[in-house]
Amino acid sequence: MLSKIEKKRLRDRRAQQSLRDKKLRHTKRLEQQVAHCEQYHDDHKTQLLLQEIQKLQGQNTTLRRRQERLKCLVRSWDEDWDETPDCQETLVQQQQEQQQSLMPYNQPNNTIHDIARSSDAAASTTLLVPTAIPPSVSSFIDDLIAEPCLQWSILPLNDDDFSGPRGVSCPWFAHPEQIALCVDTPSPLDLLYGTKTNLLADMIHKELSNLPLQEPERLAVGWKIYHLTKWLISPNPTTYARIPEFLRPVWGQLQILHPMCLDLVTWPKVRLNLIQQWQFYKDHKDDLFQTLASCIRVKWPRGESILERNEQNELCIRAEFLDTLMSENGWALTPEVFAIYPDVVAGMNIPSLAYAMP
Repeated sequence: MLSKIEKKRLRDRRAQQSLRDKKLRHTKRLEQQVAHCEQYHDDHKTQLLLQEIQKLQGQNTTLRRRQERLKCLVRSWDEDWDETPDCQETLVQQQQEQQQSLMPYNQPNNTIHDIARSSDAAASTTLLVPTAIPPSVSSFIDDLIAEPCLQWSILPLNDDDFSGPRGVSCPWFAHPEQIALCVDTPSPLDLLYGTKTNLLADMIHKELSNLPLQEPERLAVGWKIYHLTKWLISPNPTTYARIPEFLRPVWGQLQILHPMCLDLVTWPKVRLNLIQQWQFYKDHKDDLFQTLASCIRVKWPRGESILERNEQNELCIRAEFLDTLMSENGWALTPEVFAIYPDVVAGMNIPSLAYAMP
């Protein structure tokens, strides 16, 4: 028989043990929460999310501004306008001048491109302006053409199917979420020899390893493909600024449906030729790309180093080599391709395009 004091001590011990167990469970829960936060909410990922939010806010502002201008355009269609023959002739002449000013290699205005893509005649290369339009609409279009366009937001008109890996023309386009997290500029060693830390660079390396490319061309082609892919996956002013000027979309790429792999071709005129004749080339595209890969050259002395060490003693791409690959004049083709695919290089300055050993 326990005395009252012993019973009280037993109750106290049980209460203390229960309190200790409760504190221990609470401590374990807190430790699990801290571990989860450290794993999924580190500073690097937070910065990436903040950058993504800022980018989306900027795009939202641009879209709202564009929407207001389109509303003004639609409202102006309801205005009464008594058109005279002289005025109509003037408007037709203005339209023809505007069409002539939009040469194939010029970058179109983003708003005009959006209007064109939403029409049933998206494949037409003519400017979608009515033959007889009210003065307010004509003035609105003039303002659009005169305004500096947001070129970074104008993407090519591609027909790749992203529902599965077989629907895309290049394997890395099937992983847009993972590609968006890759670094903005790769290490040249990753492009040349592969890597386990950069998915995009590694996939480009594996794909180019199947083509008959020499080391300077493999690095140069991989470099421009990497940066163009980063812009296509994450279009913003920063990624667009890293693309070589000759690799930026031209008017035909914005009007004709085509696979994304054609946007990777170096020369604008060759891209347009392939896009316009893709129905003929698509059945033997592997032979076409193999030939182009074996004939493409960077105008760089054979045997000269394409890498150099930076201040941190890390191997990086040589500045002179980078300047060469960033210029359209730094690229050439050997004469074999001119004989095999004359239509592909039609309209090009063949003497300047032909490769000569530097």
